[in-house]
Amino acid sequence: MIPSIFARQPLALRKTAIVLVVALVLMWFDSKNPEWFKPIRSTTHAAMQPIYELSLLPSYAKHWSSGSLQSKEALRRENMQLKTQLIHAQAKLQQQDYVLAQNARLQGILSTTRPEQFDLNLAQVIGTDTNLLRQIVVLNKGEQDGVQVGQTVIDEVGILGQIINVYPNTSRLLLITDEQQSVAVTVKRTGQRAIVTGEGIPTSLRLNYVFKTSDVRVGDELVSSGLGGRIPAGYRVGRIAHVEDTQEDNFRSIEVTPAANFIDNAYVLVLQDKLVNRRNAGIKEN
Repeated sequence: MIPSIFARQPLALRKTAIVLVVALVLMWFDSKNPEWFKPIRSTTHAAMQPIYELSLLPSYAKHWSSGSLQSKEALRRENMQLKTQLIHAQAKLQQQDYVLAQNARLQGILSTTRPEQFDLNLAQVIGTDTNLLRQIVVLNKGEQDGVQVGQTVIDEVGILGQIINVYPNTSRLLLITDEQQSVAVTVKRTGQRAIVTGEGIPTSLRLNYVFKTSDVRVGDELVSSGLGGRIPAGYRVGRIAHVEDTQEDNFRSIEVTPAANFIDNAYVLVLQDKLVNRRNAGIKEN
């Protein structure tokens, strides 16, 4: 008896051969009669659908991550572009606001009531003094423009100070906020006279020599009295901001808020005596 070839093969190989034979037979029947196996074919396809989808997950994940990164990068670039445009727009608005503020301030200065005794010479602040401890600024008008030592300088709202040095094309202005500067004033409400001195800072003045029995209140306006002849009378100096009675002496401690703008004033007015200007003009003509 001739032994079967399958007898000498491993069990797994025999099972594989049987399955292949069965598969070939089924494929032959399917090619001859496709309708017989259509239900089975549909069932197997439906059963294999989850496997197909699982096999595509890595591809989907790759495409999603790539698209997500591209979208984030595009959004980041767009965000940076919008931020840049916003910064540029804000910078332009700041410049426009500055120009509008300067124009409004200049119009206010030019609309200041012209006193009968003085001509108003418009000057520009072009710098500060080299001594940082002094409240001194430099103007772009000098001797050639009729500026003289001792002339009073104002802005549209109050007194700024006096000219202390004059050069051909520039001059130096000592502000009333300087510690060595003082102005004789009158309390507008009561007519009481006193002296305002600087404290070395642009935001505060001090009212001196006011007795505790004097009628002064927070909010009282102070105007120049003209005593001493250094500064003309009738110009605003400041407004009382704080009143305190001390036990050291008979005088009150009074803080004053300046009327003029000492922080960012770009344009000022130099008060020039009309009579002096006429005399100088006559001398030049002769």
